[in-house]
Formats: sequence, C-alpha cells, structure tokens
Amino acid sequence: MKKILTALGNPTLNNELKKYEKYDVVCDDLQYQEAVFDVLESESPEVIILSGLLQGQFEFNEFVLEVKKKDVGARIIIIVDEIDEETKNLLMAKGIFDIFNDNQITMQDVFDAIDREEPLSRVNILREAENEKYVAQKVFEEKETKICVMQKQEVIAISGINGAGKSTIAANLAKCLAKKSDAKILLIDLDTLNGNIDELLGINKIPENVEILIDEDKKCGLNYIADLISKNRFDTNVLEELVIKTGKIDVITGNTSVHSCQNVLNEECYKKLIESAKEKYDFIIIDTSSNIFLDSTKWAMQVANRILFVTEDSYISVKKATQFLYVLEELWNIWKGKIELVINKENKSGIEYETIEKILGIKLIGRIKQNFQDNESEYESILRNIRYIPKLTINERLEKIKELFCLKRDDLSQIVSKGELEHAN
Repeated sequence: MKKILTALGNPTLNNELKKYEKYDVVCDDLQYQEAVFDVLESESPEVIILSGLLQGQFEFNEFVLEVKKKDVGARIIIIVDEIDEETKNLLMAKGIFDIFNDNQITMQDVFDAIDREEPLSRVNILREAENEKYVAQKVFEEKETKICVMQKQEVIAISGINGAGKSTIAANLAKCLAKKSDAKILLIDLDTLNGNIDELLGINKIPENVEILIDEDKKCGLNYIADLISKNRFDTNVLEELVIKTGKIDVITGNTSVHSCQNVLNEECYKKLIESAKEKYDFIIIDTSSNIFLDSTKWAMQVANRILFVTEDSYISVKKATQFLYVLEELWNIWKGKIELVINKENKSGIEYETIEKILGIKLIGRIKQNFQDNESEYESILRNIRYIPKLTINERLEKIKELFCLKRDDLSQIVSKGELEHAN
C-alpha cells in the first residue's frame, strides 16, 4: 500500500483514492500550507499531491521546496492552474517532474503518476513535451475506468461583527459573481439562528415540491438537509432538489428555529453538506452568524479557503472587530492569512481605512459606501482584488470613466489622473 497525502483544498481526489485498498490515504484533504507541515511532523507519505492554489505564507514554488525538505523521499505531484517556464524548470531541477494543469488532468492521470514505480526523468519529460503528450488528457478504452476532470473550488465564509451587513454582502457578492462569470455558485445561509438570505433575495424559504415531515416553522433548505442526513438519505443528487434557484445562483435557505439550532444542526451535518456541494459548485459562499457560541460559525471559519471579515469604520465597530478576530485567531486557531477585510457602510467621518487595516492586521480588499444606491462597481472591485474576475485593462477603465462622465475619449485623456483610474477599478 502506498501512503498518500493530498493537499488540494478539495476532497474529490482524496475521497476517490480512499476507495482503493492499494492506497493508504493518511488523512482528509488539507486546506492550507501550514496543515501540510503539521502532518509531515508525524507522517511519512510516499506520495504528496499539492495544489498550486493552496493558501499559506509561502509562494507556491517556495512551498513545494519546503515540503521536499521535510520529506525528501516522497514523490511530489503538483496540480496547478498555470505555471511559468522558470518555475517549472526550477521544480524539475529539484527532481519534481509530475506537474499537471488542472484544466486538463483527469483522475486516471493522477493514478498513473502514483502507480508508476520509477520517477520520470528530465529527459523523458522533455521528450513527452516535444511530442505534445505531456499533461495531455488521455482517452481510455476500458469501460470500467472512471475518468473525472479535477475540480477546484473556493469556499468563502462571510464573517464579521453584528449588524455590519454580512448577509447583504454575501448575497450581493454572489449576484455580482454570477453576472461576471460562468461559475457554478452556491450560497449557503449558515446563520443557524437568524438566517435571512431568503428575505434579502426575495425567494421562498421552503424548497418547492419536497415532501419532508417537519414542523412548519422549521421548514428550510438547511433543516431538510439535516433531516435527510440523519436518515442516511442525503447526497449530491438530493442536494440538487433542495436548493432554491435564483438566476445563476443556487441557495440553501437558513434556519430560524431555536429547537433545530440546538438539537438538529451539528458539525456532521455541515461536513456532509460541504462535501456534496464541492462535487458540483465552483464557488461556495457561506453566510455566517456573528454569534461565537454557534458551532456553525466556528466550523465555517475552519473549512473556508478565504474569510471575508466585515466591519464598519466607526470606533466601536473596530473595537468589536478586534475582539472577534482574537477569538478567530487565538481561540479557534484560524490562520490569519486567509482573513481579508471588507469595510461596509463607509462613512466620510469614519476612521481612515489605512488605520483600520493597521489596527486589525488584515489586508483590506474592498470598501462599500454607506447610503450609495449603486454599489455594483464596489463589489466588482472586491472580486477583482481576490482574482475571481479579471482585472480591468487601461482601455476598459477609460471606457468606464467615459460612461460615468459622458465625455468623449479625446477630452477624457487630457483630464484623467492616475487616482481616477484607480477609483474606476
């Protein structure tokens, strides 16, 4: 049996490997770089499979080399979104030859790389590249072979202080992302005590055409899922029936029942929900409560790839934010590097954002103005800052300013300043 460690931020491959007796998967799939080093303190896997999207303090090539130092004898398989020639050559020079593009790789490609007894040499890799066979998507004739394109997901938790507008930001980010991309998006209302995403989106709280015997005041997507999980009747196909579709966004409506919050919903329920969701969706946005005593809040912070922390720019809000971040970082051991700041209801008389950023010690990725009718461009800016949608080109920025000021391009070029370009982005 080959001992295997996966760190892809996505359990799809990890779960598939566990189905085979010849593979000994040492733990569940890991979500961030520090977790890899923690596992390598006690385990010595023969194969380590890493994603180029894994979050952490290191640049990816530095991270891979650090892993290699920790476990010199392990074969390292890398799955990346894109990689430049310089980085690829550096890794190959260090003996890491299994470098795959996640838009082309299949499960079978990974199995082949794991099962190969002798590592590929640099000469073989270059020869395969010349023959256009390197990282090519294979076609297999065996009917029983399961071919599955590797997936990548982003799980984004929306956190922050009470009353800062977390649910509004969760809903608007989902709508903006749906408008600007073709991604499959799931919005989960995981405020297990006061879920109100349905009200914000103007949708029904109760999934249609679903017959599950639950008290009327407990009917919602989240409680239906918990009920079916307790009866071992839940999977991805069932999830499809329990989401409420609004445009290009699928929504799991949230609980408002104290009884369900205390007696039905639990971490096992949330875990099974996210595992099924990851089989279908590219982006999973989780709206959470600011109540630190809810297990759903802590769980969402732990499972997320990225946490968008929402606060206002008043003194009292920043003080509350400091206290909440202490709980996340010190008591729950949430890695600070995956927490990013969003200032909501920005006020002219509020604390300067540079000061808030310095006090809280987290990076600012977006500001949303108070009482501003059209905030769409501000949500777009957040999505660009975290690279979920492409950055605007200079020409696109100029066109955007031209639309705003109704000026001709010739006149515009004479008055546009660098600061105005940055504001337009």
